[in-house]
Amino acid sequence: MSDSELPGENSPKLTRQSGLRHKRKPGRPSEIDPESLRRAVNELQFVLEENWGVVGWLLREAKTLPDVRTAFGIVVIQRCRYLEPFTDDRTLRSSPKELRALRKRVTESQMRLKADFNALQYARESCEQAFNALVAESDPLRRAQVQTIRPDLASKYQKTELLEKASRRAMESLEAGLKEREAFFAQSEILKFVQANRRKHTPLNMARAMAGLPLVTSRVSFEQCQHYQINSKDGIQFRQFQSIQKVLREPIRDLSDSIEAMRKHLLSGPGNDSPDAAALRKNWYFLESAIRSAARDTHAPQGSVAFRTFAEYTKNSTSHTAAEAVLATAYRLFRDGEDPEKDRVRFGVRRPKGVVDVGQIPWTS
Repeated sequence: MSDSELPGENSPKLTRQSGLRHKRKPGRPSEIDPESLRRAVNELQFVLEENWGVVGWLLREAKTLPDVRTAFGIVVIQRCRYLEPFTDDRTLRSSPKELRALRKRVTESQMRLKADFNALQYARESCEQAFNALVAESDPLRRAQVQTIRPDLASKYQKTELLEKASRRAMESLEAGLKEREAFFAQSEILKFVQANRRKHTPLNMARAMAGLPLVTSRVSFEQCQHYQINSKDGIQFRQFQSIQKVLREPIRDLSDSIEAMRKHLLSGPGNDSPDAAALRKNWYFLESAIRSAARDTHAPQGSVAFRTFAEYTKNSTSHTAAEAVLATAYRLFRDGEDPEKDRVRFGVRRPKGVVDVGQIPWTS
């Protein structure tokens, strides 16, 4: 086994598969439990898709470990436990071989602490039992006998308490060191994966590369996901990003043409009956505003327009004022057969007085 490949060791997040059903090739890492991998991929893919406008761009442009930490640090949903190794700024350089040795020491330390803790519990119970016996016993002779052994029990309790505290401190120190080294390894591996540019830059591919870290390399994690056919469908958020990326061209030379191209794509383009297209039509007010905002930044890096548009769109469509919600309702796009206003006219229902047509509402830059 090369030092660049770590075995899938026991972990609360990812566990080895018991009873392998196929023979592994010599030198390959131990198998990772496919269900653990699948859970990690699903959770990571979700948070990445929800934040892809910013996270996707920052990862694509990442050059250093601080860049990786910055990218994952801005994720809005911070409850994803799988992100912890990628956001920890306390890192220590380490090799796969050193990580394996340290994980073994941590396991041994945990077992030692468990033994010391059990000994402490036994010593405490012995002291309590002796005290209760002394209180309850009425026979003077037996009371004297119990009293003579209490100092020895107390001494044993104090010694086991000191051993338990020392074991706990040693274990916590080892665990802290392991966490810092695993953070370095995870961040280094995902940076290597991004810079290799061998896979499409998508939330799913990133999630598959991250799911096995820091227990295995990003390459092995990705390959294990392929082996177990962990190939989740793209979520609605990322499909919205793909629509924006497909339609908007860089640089945006003619803003009106770009907006019109997006409008036509959502109303009559391929896949206009999909849920992601329907969501973009519903939030057309925020999407058009985001396109305008992206077009105004003429000094933005090449290739960022779709990411910037999607980031602005996501931010404003998920968090907005009551007035903006009203405007979004007024500006939403409808395909044929979807517009309740046209249906009202078709069935002879007149527009109430004072209701302004959508086309009469002026845009402000």
